Amino acid sequence: MEVPILKIPFDAGDAAEICRELSDLLLGGRLAMGRNVREFEDSFRDFAGAGFACGCSSGTAALELIFRALGPGGGSVAVPANTFMATALAPLAAGHRIILIDNDPVYFQMCPDDLARKIRDDTRAVVLVHIGGFISPRWEEVKALAEERGAAFVEDAAHAHGAEACGRTAGTLGLAAAFSFYPTKVLTTAEGGMVTTSDEGLFRRILALRQHGQERPGSNVHDGFGLNYRPSEIHALLGLRMMAKAGWILAERRQAAAVYDRLLAGGPVRPVLPPEGHRPSYYKYMALLPEKSRRGEIKRRLLEEHGVSLAGEVYATPGHRQPIWAKHPEYLARGIEPLPNAEYCAEHQVCLPIWPGLTPEAQEHVVWALSRVL
Repeated sequence: MEVPILKIPFDAGDAAEICRELSDLLLGGRLAMGRNVREFEDSFRDFAGAGFACGCSSGTAALELIFRALGPGGGSVAVPANTFMATALAPLAAGHRIILIDNDPVYFQMCPDDLARKIRDDTRAVVLVHIGGFISPRWEEVKALAEERGAAFVEDAAHAHGAEACGRTAGTLGLAAAFSFYPTKVLTTAEGGMVTTSDEGLFRRILALRQHGQERPGSNVHDGFGLNYRPSEIHALLGLRMMAKAGWILAERRQAAAVYDRLLAGGPVRPVLPPEGHRPSYYKYMALLPEKSRRGEIKRRLLEEHGVSLAGEVYATPGHRQPIWAKHPEYLARGIEPLPNAEYCAEHQVCLPIWPGLTPEAQEHVVWALSRVL
């Protein structure tokens, strides 16, 4: 049996519908900022439960738009060390410096205790990343620490489309949130991103920033700074198909996670289990390998001997170990220091295949193969 890293959840019916819509789109001649973009934004806004949604060209663009809309640069932004580097690069692009925060050892997310030690008077924002599609059970502590200093609480929800925490949904917890629609994500448009917020003033500033600083898009009157962060009609078309089946996609991922939870119970590989009242999106199925395991060797043997491809980790190289900081120490508001939890998670975590349509038989093969290799 072969188990791939992922399967993107478009089927033959989706392909036929997309081709029909694409033909109408091409013949109609409106390829940018038309009906599909508006409908996709409205659909995602309702899906997330937010007040407003603004589509853009990528998840990184969504983050940068938020930080630019917060006002002039020159402050610091606290981000977790355990994240994809876009979380740090976006505020850098908006003129801020970075504070790297250690993660907790259970959910791999920003540790409020470390944040409390490092947050500064000039901190403009604190970014909580919903790693693997899990909302941290301590998110309210992180938010409170940010707001006590007058900093914006921002969600990097690139992994967390549809994730819930005790009745609250990703994209509605803070001032604003950024989502990604990269091919590997829970919902994909090939490329693309979305900002959600319930702050109308922030939303209006983001709309202008998205289109070269035009408060009235298409007017050729530029009221402030802005660049081109627009989504295309073609990507929005894919997004509308994703929204039509978003409930099914989340149900499939959650069902597959429940199977892994059962298969791994009591074994040497420790899965990351959701806190009570939480419903992750399961962008990744995260687990910790036993001590002294050699992850690279395990992944090689799983593929070569058993046909099992493991997804990339979240993340194998912690943020404070990235070479960019040695080359550009001026990007940091606080110097690099050991972050033991981030380093432990980076060394020991593993992510098992999870995608809509993954069968229990395939999952049994994955766990059996993993136990054989261990």
